Amino acid sequence: MTASRFLTFALLLLAPTLQAQIVLTEGTNLSVDVAPDGRVATDLLGGIWIVPMDGGEAVPLDKDLLPATRPRWSPDGASIVYQARSDNREQLWLYEFETKQSANISDGQYFDQHPSWHPDGERIVYSSDRRDTGFDLWELDLPTGLTWRISDLPGDETQPAWSADGGDLLFVHEQNGQWTLMLRRRGQAEQILVRSDSRLSAPSWRPDGSLVTFLQETGSGLVMKMAILADPLIVRPLIEEPDFFDTPVAWHGRKQMIYAANGVIRRRAFDSWTPRTLPFRAFVQSRGKESRGSAGPRQIPLLDVPRTRIVIRADRLFDGTGGNYREGLDIVIEGGKIMAVESSRDRGKDIVIDMGDLTVLPGLVDSYAALPGDVDESLGPVLLSLGITTIVADSDRADELNALWSGKPLPGPRVLRARDVADLNDEDPVPWLITVSGDLEAGAARRSVVAEWQSRGVPVLAESWQVGLGSGANMMLGGESLPASPGGIRYQDSLLATSAGPVTLVSGLADALTPGLRSLMQARQVPLLGDTGTALRRFSDSPHLPAGTTTVVAGSKPNGLPPGLALHAELLALEAAGLDAEHVLRAATSNAAVALSANLLLGRIAPGALADLVLVDGDPLASVSDARKVIAVVRNGRFFSVAGLLEKAVAAE
Repeated sequence: MTASRFLTFALLLLAPTLQAQIVLTEGTNLSVDVAPDGRVATDLLGGIWIVPMDGGEAVPLDKDLLPATRPRWSPDGASIVYQARSDNREQLWLYEFETKQSANISDGQYFDQHPSWHPDGERIVYSSDRRDTGFDLWELDLPTGLTWRISDLPGDETQPAWSADGGDLLFVHEQNGQWTLMLRRRGQAEQILVRSDSRLSAPSWRPDGSLVTFLQETGSGLVMKMAILADPLIVRPLIEEPDFFDTPVAWHGRKQMIYAANGVIRRRAFDSWTPRTLPFRAFVQSRGKESRGSAGPRQIPLLDVPRTRIVIRADRLFDGTGGNYREGLDIVIEGGKIMAVESSRDRGKDIVIDMGDLTVLPGLVDSYAALPGDVDESLGPVLLSLGITTIVADSDRADELNALWSGKPLPGPRVLRARDVADLNDEDPVPWLITVSGDLEAGAARRSVVAEWQSRGVPVLAESWQVGLGSGANMMLGGESLPASPGGIRYQDSLLATSAGPVTLVSGLADALTPGLRSLMQARQVPLLGDTGTALRRFSDSPHLPAGTTTVVAGSKPNGLPPGLALHAELLALEAAGLDAEHVLRAATSNAAVALSANLLLGRIAPGALADLVLVDGDPLASVSDARKVIAVVRNGRFFSVAGLLEKAVAAE
């Protein structure tokens, strides 16, 4: 951020002391479109805002939208179609200005994205993964609700756009890292306009059909190019900006281009070399001054612990905090806790379990998990056989399962209760995690409640960065949280989300593209999990974490896979997103424990911690996938072989 921008932003943050509002004049990854009358729609802070044609005060479309992106005006300007994340996948929504109501126009099962209008105003073209063949192009007829597929190429077809006369279709195709800009003219075979080894995106038609614009990824960012539809085809650079946002150009007539870059909305005449900023001012509620104080570490009651003293001995140990293995150590366990971690020696009459050349890890913690509503008790040993010793889930049976799975007959992970903030009542036990969902306004409405729970040491997880900004949550779901622009810059809206203190990201990154997922789904526990379903596409491209990211916690609920497998999928996704193996392991051990205010008890191998250990046949610091090669588990101070756990699961079915 430049010195002048930083000063401006600092003054904006001080504004609440004067006017109880913050004024935003820029945003991160804005998408823009222009109505026939010149009004501009843009996505900011999870909502759709309307900016006058010459700039000025931005007005929110509706305060009750789900986190919304990519608004697109209908040809008559009477409605806007947009994307919103619902049930952990993108869906299409339609806002009607006459009724001032939004409606979901997707069927709820699939990942639908990149909506664009047909010029007749009755059809919407978009990309969807609904046939398990990658993203294809589909059309929706609004009057009838009928949908049909209009492309079926191998790989992904995305970002469609009809020409102004409705005769020609433009889209992006990607297969095996090769990108093409495709043109399908009426009655003709598809034509490749541009082929590239780097990403192509954001195609847009000039209204007269003479050329198309698109963005191409380069080593220094995105560059806008144009393809002049002459014979032969002419492709040349059109606009360069320091930080282009990945959104199509919106044309107002054939001479005016509106696009987003550098945190602002730009307007440029086609025959001009100089763009102008279309200024906007968005007024948002002050964040307030509630404290994120904590009541300190929480205590986990020990249930049904054995009194037997045992010693676990293995060649190497990852303690959850250090960056390397520790070697030649004995872990002394008594009363469900680790009493000592010390050099191997003769132990006299103690029971020593010598695991040879296995690697010892802290028990894995899934800090944001899903248990089936009709969870079978036999699931406990299966989860434990995957190395998961603690799971945090919104389950009415949490306390019951926790007591049951703490014993020897049917062991399983420790179950800690989560609750949505809207479902809390005074009769419930204090949860270990509170979640809050919705948009900026929904978060702001819950701010005082969130602050109260945080002061009691209960972490609060926001399911989007926008609701996190409103609520002041100290954890955010990481798949779409704290966005950075293609140039790696966070503008005012994103910076506001962390201005009140540090924020921990909960992963939620795994989807159908996660490397290693196929192998994971062949694990020997799979037959005991029943219907494992199919991993869905949840992101257009594989997520990447910003360089230097370390404060990540593993949480599996968003990926939709069965518990146990879901957490290991998150570990694979974190590795694919750029996290090194040490910090991936920490995400499911010490980081998770700290986020849950249980860092003295969970996620580490040290005196005083609970006796939760995982023994694996491999080198997880070299390959994260080795973390699922579990041979044995210590839970609640008891030793269990994986073979024995699976036998218990089968017997309990």
